[in-house]
Amino acid sequence: MARRAKTTRTREQTLEWFQQARFGMFIHWGVYALLGKGEWIRNVGHIPQEEYDRLPPRFTAKKFDPDGWADLAKRAGMKYMVVTTKHHDGFCMFDAHNTDWKVTNTPFGRDAIAEMVSAFERRGIPVGFYYSIMDWWHEDYLPRLAWEADRRPEEGHDVMRYIEYLREHIEQLMTEYRPAPFVLWWDGGWMNRPEALGGQETNDHARRLKPDILINDRAFTREDLVTPEQRIPPTGLLDEDGRPLVWEACITMTSHWWGYDREETVYKTPEFLIRMLVDIVSKGGNLLLNVGPRPDGTIQREFVERLEAIGAWMDRYSEAIYGTTASPFNLLPFYGRVTTKGERLYVHVFEWPADGAIRLPGLKNEIKRVSVVEKGRPRLACERDGDDWVITLPETAPDPVASVFAVDLDGAPEVEPMVLGPDASGAIELPVLYGFLDGPHGMRIRYEAEGGVVHAGNWINPKDSIEWTVEVPRRGDYRVWLDYRVEPGQGGSEVEFIVNGKDAPRIMPNGMIAGTGGGAVEGGERQVVKTASTQGRFRRKQAAVIRLKKGANTIKVMVPTIRRQKAMDLRGIELAPVE
Repeated sequence: MARRAKTTRTREQTLEWFQQARFGMFIHWGVYALLGKGEWIRNVGHIPQEEYDRLPPRFTAKKFDPDGWADLAKRAGMKYMVVTTKHHDGFCMFDAHNTDWKVTNTPFGRDAIAEMVSAFERRGIPVGFYYSIMDWWHEDYLPRLAWEADRRPEEGHDVMRYIEYLREHIEQLMTEYRPAPFVLWWDGGWMNRPEALGGQETNDHARRLKPDILINDRAFTREDLVTPEQRIPPTGLLDEDGRPLVWEACITMTSHWWGYDREETVYKTPEFLIRMLVDIVSKGGNLLLNVGPRPDGTIQREFVERLEAIGAWMDRYSEAIYGTTASPFNLLPFYGRVTTKGERLYVHVFEWPADGAIRLPGLKNEIKRVSVVEKGRPRLACERDGDDWVITLPETAPDPVASVFAVDLDGAPEVEPMVLGPDASGAIELPVLYGFLDGPHGMRIRYEAEGGVVHAGNWINPKDSIEWTVEVPRRGDYRVWLDYRVEPGQGGSEVEFIVNGKDAPRIMPNGMIAGTGGGAVEGGERQVVKTASTQGRFRRKQAAVIRLKKGANTIKVMVPTIRRQKAMDLRGIELAPVE
């Protein structure tokens, strides 16, 4: 009989702490690391189980140093860690009592999870447990992988016997690694409906055993936090009533796999990762940033260098991350983000403006003080300009990646949302800064800057998009001008304009709706044009004529087909009324 875990805090207190923490480390480590081709290799490589069985006897992890891992997380400014106790291959990285398919039956011979919990908790970093519902090893997990269904028939097997096995793991994980875990981080639940596996009952039992625990959404039950993967929701996440959800974006530093990939050559830059952290926090989310250690237990140099760069930035600016909430601004006219802490705004400036000033649009409050977040807190000048406040910046950026300024207000922030619409001539300028980048799992599009001008770049995924919302006083037709560039030899991609389309939900294999967005677009007026090479220079091109209805309209730009490696870089679009 499992014992109820002793705890001194409630689930609500855990949730409050989690939303203060903002930044955590994800660790994907298992015997799949021996193959160096990512954590899905048994499925992607069609490796039969009898062949995969040869991996555990080779797992020595001679250089495993959980204290070193924990020190690295602390230097990076990470406030928590989540580790894979069992991934889809079913191999247990803890000393599971009900199976021999586990790490203690390898030459390594020790409970890796226990050692990681001890090392991280000693440094004040709480640990959460990832656990895969999907299990390619267990005979009773159903459905089978499609490519091995013939050699592993389902007849005579009962998935609920597997669920009994799973629940024994959950009991052990909830009670034998205290104070861990602070979160039960499910994954692999998309093949079965939760009611078919008793998902709610399993979660209820976990909460009885550990009342302070958080549970994520990947068993497809409504719990504590939503976990978009490899994408950043463009405006955060809201529930059906428009209230902010608790969410955490899990993202790799690599181009694809979570587990160790010895062939990886593309890594997100430190600059990109720091700005990504700020972006996520400014939208009310947490960042769970992944490392995939090598089979010998070491963490590769590319991960270490990036985490230490983030840590150096956090040493200066962590007050603008920890304990902050989402930006009160819907749009900003400069490349940067805003986080909030009570009556203070933290303004993060990514690209230094040519005129040396930034504008906070629609801010109703009086500003009491603006200061640079650095030693001595030098003050900056500010003045009201109509509905906006304008802040004069220092001559040079205090930080090359993201400089931070504290804006103290006379109360909680009050902001009038920015509305995009026609100027005096009837034209509508839509720079990419006023649009929302979006995409599904594997989103690649991102903001980039060149010569002080921001564009949407890295447009290599045909499912990625940018969308603007505009309001017009009357129905009318508009010519669309693209401000774009295409590298030599990269022309011929399709560019699609979708007016007033609707985001369709993403349906998973179990027939349920994914709660993290990133679905297709349905309906709307659509026009498609093809790009031509601009020899790598930005040019304006008349692309289409669209019709807008009176009031609010959405305009989405997508690239449904990419002819070669990359579609285009886009600075924005201009809508000119058709007379």
